[in-house]
Amino acid sequence: MDQIIEQLFEAHVQHELNRFKPRAFQQTIREETAALFQWINNITLREIVTPEQIIGVIDRNVVKLPIAGGITELTGEMSRRVLAAPQNKTTTLEDIFPRKPYDDIVDKIGGLEKARQDLIHNLVNSSIYSQQISEVLFTGIKEYLLTENIFAQKVPGLASLIKIGKFAVNKTLHPLEVAVEKTVKSYIEKNLGNTIRRSEKSLNAYFDEAHIIEMGDEIWTSVSEKKLSEYFTMVDAGDMEDFIIIGYDFWLHFRKTPYFKAIYTDLVYFFFEKYGDRELDLIAEDVGVTEEMVVDELVQTLSHGVKKALAGGFLEARIRARLENFYLSPETAILASSMTGAEKTPVKAKTPRPPATKEKPAKKSAIKKNQPKGKP
Repeated sequence: MDQIIEQLFEAHVQHELNRFKPRAFQQTIREETAALFQWINNITLREIVTPEQIIGVIDRNVVKLPIAGGITELTGEMSRRVLAAPQNKTTTLEDIFPRKPYDDIVDKIGGLEKARQDLIHNLVNSSIYSQQISEVLFTGIKEYLLTENIFAQKVPGLASLIKIGKFAVNKTLHPLEVAVEKTVKSYIEKNLGNTIRRSEKSLNAYFDEAHIIEMGDEIWTSVSEKKLSEYFTMVDAGDMEDFIIIGYDFWLHFRKTPYFKAIYTDLVYFFFEKYGDRELDLIAEDVGVTEEMVVDELVQTLSHGVKKALAGGFLEARIRARLENFYLSPETAILASSMTGAEKTPVKAKTPRPPATKEKPAKKSAIKKNQPKGKP
């Protein structure tokens, strides 16, 4: 590398390194951020990115990107640390979930009358509920007819015999029990629809807004002052890992469903309908991002890493690697030669003798003193 080019190169490297020193680095961040926000004043979202590009990013990085095994492993390890955290023994539910948002949730649930009625209707009309209520009714009516009715009370010794146990009843009064079961089942089948309707009406009346708020108060009183460790005893580390695996399997399937693709595609296009033709600075303002916020976050986030990279020589190595491409290029050599050559032209006119070899200044001066006159 030519000496002048090398000097320029070293000066440039030092100039760039100085920009990464603490105060200069912060100033650089401020200047570049200010320039960026000034630039986006007149740039709309649609001018720098399209909906299709955003959808492509989601498709490549959310839908198709494989989830590394280390992520699920790390999630499991972190969940176990949460369960075992010593803070759980001193922190109550109320410490992390204050009363007001809880009351707001309860009030909202209490006000969702239509949703609550639909939920109860679907519940009581499900096959599971029908089976359960039929079983409860059958057991209750059967036991009453066999143990508490007037017939059992008037037959001498029958009640005592029944109390011996089901085996004795089956053995001695099997025909009676069969008849009772047949009668009870027939009655339940005929009246199950009415029973379910009465049950639905009763549940709707019970779970009205006032009662839900009252139950919310009772629940809060019983759970708010308990330590988190008491709740975490219900779920151990193995349970947490199982939940993570379940969630992981669900996400692997859900992210590739047509439904998910339709949803995120629609949301992207909706966002562009709303913001596509607006300037980026207005979009940033709408979502609460300010110039000062960006500066503070960049300085706080990057300062330590930049300091380490500067002290360890990494930044200097990268700066040199980038600048060398310019300073070692033929174009730079030609430019430097033309600029330095223009300055040396007058000197060459006074000294027509071209130097055969590069010599040190001391030797040149000695040659001039001892050179004889005439033909050399």
